[in-house]
Amino acid sequence: MKKISRNDPCPCGSGKKYKQCCMAKHEADIADAAVQKASTQALIEQYLVQGMALHREGQLEQAEQAYQQILQLAPANADALHLSGLIAHQRTNYTSAISLIRLSLQTNPNNAYAHNNLGAAFRENAQFDEALQCFKHASGLKPDYAEAYNNTGNIYKDLGRLEEAIQSYRHALMLNRALAEPWNNLALIYQKQKNLVAALECAEQAAQLQPAFAEIHNTLGNIYKDLDQSEKALSSYRRAVELNPQQGNALHFIKVLTGEQSAQAPDSYVSKVFDDYAERFDQHLQQVLEYHIPVVIATELGKYRAASLEKWRLLDLGCGTGLVGKELAPMAASMVGVDLSEKMLLKAQSRQLYQRLIQSDLLTMTRQEASNSYDLVTAADVFVYIGRLDDIVADIARLLPAGGLFAFSVESADELPASDETGYCLRASGRYAHRTGYLQQLASHCSYDIVHMSPETIRMENRQAIPGYLFIWRKLL
Repeated sequence: MKKISRNDPCPCGSGKKYKQCCMAKHEADIADAAVQKASTQALIEQYLVQGMALHREGQLEQAEQAYQQILQLAPANADALHLSGLIAHQRTNYTSAISLIRLSLQTNPNNAYAHNNLGAAFRENAQFDEALQCFKHASGLKPDYAEAYNNTGNIYKDLGRLEEAIQSYRHALMLNRALAEPWNNLALIYQKQKNLVAALECAEQAAQLQPAFAEIHNTLGNIYKDLDQSEKALSSYRRAVELNPQQGNALHFIKVLTGEQSAQAPDSYVSKVFDDYAERFDQHLQQVLEYHIPVVIATELGKYRAASLEKWRLLDLGCGTGLVGKELAPMAASMVGVDLSEKMLLKAQSRQLYQRLIQSDLLTMTRQEASNSYDLVTAADVFVYIGRLDDIVADIARLLPAGGLFAFSVESADELPASDETGYCLRASGRYAHRTGYLQQLASHCSYDIVHMSPETIRMENRQAIPGYLFIWRKLL
C-alpha cells in the first residue's frame, strides 16, 4: 500500500491535505502503538526471565504460571510454548509436551534446542522414528550440538542398532569430551557386547566427569559385577544409592551380592529393565532367549477350554508387550493387562487386544479389582521378580470363582532343602527361583487344586537352559 505523503488528500475524505487533517492523530496512534508494543515486549521478557529462574530451581508450577502470562500476551510466543512443553515433559505428560513444542516450532522452526527436546518427548512416548528425525534435524541446524548426537545414539541403542549408537556417541565426544553421558552410554553398550575392559574405561571416565551422578555409579557397579569384582561392585552400588536412594538396580544387586534375602525386586528396577527393553523385547525374547512359555500356556489351557463353551475373562499379570494375550485372545471374552513398564504397555496397546491396560505393581492392582471378576489369571515369567508369593497368590484366589484357573511359570529352586522356610531364592542374575514344595503349600493354603505341573525351559541364558515349571491351578471354593 502506497504511503500517504503530507500533501496528499486526507484518506478520511475531508478534502483537506493529510498534514492539515488526520496526520497528527495517526502519528500519535503509531507512537502509542510502538510504546505499547515495547511495554508488552518488556513484560514478556520479564516473565520469561522469572519463569526460567523458577524452572531452573524446580518450581514447575510457578514457572508454568509465568509462561502462561506470556502466552496471554502473545499466544504464539515460541519460547513460552517451548518451555511449557519442557514442563509437560518433566511431568511425564509427553503428548502435551509434543503438542506444545511443535507449536513453538511453527513460530521458530530453526530452534535446534526445541527440535532436540521434541525428540526427547517422542522417545519417552516410544515414537522412535519421529525422535530420530528430530535429533538429526537438531544436529543439522547446529552441527556442534553434542547433546543431539548423544540423543541420536540413545535412539539407535533403543532400537538395538549398537554400532550406529557407538558412532553417534563417539561423534558427541569428538564435539565435547567433557560430556559425561556419552561416556556412560558407551560403557553400557560395551558391557552388553561383553567388552568389559572398554566398558570400564568409559564408565570411569564418566564418573570422573560427573562424580555426583548416581546412574554412572550404577553402571560401574554392573561392570564390576560382570568382572566378578564383588567388593568394587558393592562400593559402586552403595555410592549410587547414596546419591539416589531410589536407584532400584543398585538396591537390588546389593542384596544379590551380599546374599541378603528380599521378598521382591524394587518396582523401579523392574520398570527400568523393561522400559529399556521394550522396543526389541519380542524379537530378543523369542529369537535369542528362545522364550516359548506363552505358547506352552495357551496349548495347555486349550485342553481346559475344550471342555467349556464359555470364553474366559482374563487377567494377564505382568502382561509386557502382550505375548500371552496374543496367544489367548481366541479363548478370551475380555482381557485386562497390568505391568510396571509404561513402554511395554504402549506395545501391548498397539496389539488392540486388551480392554484395559493398567500401569501398576501386581498387588496394588489386584486389590482394586472385584472378587470373582476373572475366570483365568496368567503370570508368565513374572514371578521371577517376586520371591514371596503368599500375598499375590491369595489375592488371585479372591479374584477367581470356583473352577477358575491360574496359570503361571517359575524358575526352579528345587536344589533348596525342604527345610528352607522361604521356599525361594534370589539368584546372581537378579531373578527369583521357587521351590515346588513351597508352591504346593501355597496352593493348598489358598484352596487351589494343582491340575497341571510340567518342567519347562523358561529361556536360554548364555546358551544355557534355565529350568523351571509351568503350573495350572484350579480354584476349589
